[in-house]
Amino acid sequence: MARDRRTRARARVDGRDDARGRGRGTNEGRMRGRRDGDDDERALVEQLRALGLERREVEADGNCFFRALADQRFGDEGRHEELRKMVVEAIRRREEDYAPFVEDDEDFESYVERMSRDGEWAGHLEVSAAAGVLGVGVCIHQSGSPRWVSGAEATDERCRTYHVSYEGCDHYNSVRIRGSKAGTPAGPLSVALLRDPDLREIARRSGCYETERLRRALRACRNDVDAAVDVIEDELEEEARAREKAIEDGVDIAEFDGGDWAEVQTKHKGKKKGGNRGRHRRDGGIEKVDSFESLAI
Repeated sequence: MARDRRTRARARVDGRDDARGRGRGTNEGRMRGRRDGDDDERALVEQLRALGLERREVEADGNCFFRALADQRFGDEGRHEELRKMVVEAIRRREEDYAPFVEDDEDFESYVERMSRDGEWAGHLEVSAAAGVLGVGVCIHQSGSPRWVSGAEATDERCRTYHVSYEGCDHYNSVRIRGSKAGTPAGPLSVALLRDPDLREIARRSGCYETERLRRALRACRNDVDAAVDVIEDELEEEARAREKAIEDGVDIAEFDGGDWAEVQTKHKGKKKGGNRGRHRRDGGIEKVDSFESLAI
């Protein structure tokens, strides 16, 4: 009997020792995971630095992809709900295209209802839909990986993209030109702009990301970056005044911000719809489910 008790006692001690050993192993694993995460973060920072880019962190609350995209489009991550609504509505309208990509254990309506909720994580399907509804590519930077882009021709230097980083298997951040002004849109950026340090500098300082416009200003100023920045800033101020005047005149510019310049019908106060035509920014693009390609920068 005494021997059995001693055996059981040794077993309990051995068990505690084993548990402590496992605990040490678990802690070591966690520490190793943290070190790996830190290494990945440093590697990503260096990858972005080589391209003249940097991360702009957004809140990790389940809305991070839409927050990152809102920082790209508006310079304000707080407008993430607007983009979630746009993306989910685009998916809802294109059920025939998107339904086959919904997980087998969830029907399409349940998926759409779930993705409409605040805090629901976004995945490949939402990235693709965002590229379609916004009319530009979405480029995803990840430590040690190619720069994957959805919704644009990745090998075309005119390819215009919003940039986000994917980190730690569950979080997105915004990626911007290094030193760009907080509170201003971050793009979309073309491959040609990212390849040219002078164009990047003019874009950083002026907040203008239209590649051909930047090139024209730089040529007109005989490659003087400072002078080109002044030219672009003057043009933007003039356009802002024209926009305010258009609003006063009753021009329909509800979708002015973002996208390409397009001819649109205007409405003047006290007049019927039609008449003069104005220019405003339009959200456009092809809504489709597409594969990811590596962005050639």
